[in-house]
Amino acid sequence: MEMEKSHYAILFKPEYFALAAPDKPESENSVELPSGSTASFGSIVVSITQGGFGQDVVDDERQVKERFLEYMFAYSGLDVPRSEETFDKYFELRMVDELVDLDQEL
Repeated sequence: MEMEKSHYAILFKPEYFALAAPDKPESENSVELPSGSTASFGSIVVSITQGGFGQDVVDDERQVKERFLEYMFAYSGLDVPRSEETFDKYFELRMVDELVDLDQEL
């Protein structure tokens, strides 16, 4: 039996860019919106196999956040605590409702 995967979009907040490149101006990583607020550039889609019987979405989200921080540490060399609070400071998590593989035959 094949396990189902959950897909999440992770959006990078300006605080991440300040952490990753402290000498680089924040304006190089964001765009000003008409209201005067800014939105950060950068997002990534991650997939994770859903947990077993009895796990709920909250646990899946915590697992995604912690495992993504582990990935980012291994990839970028940044050493930050692997916690939900740290994730929420630097990233935003959004569940992807539907993932379409355009290469898959209909």
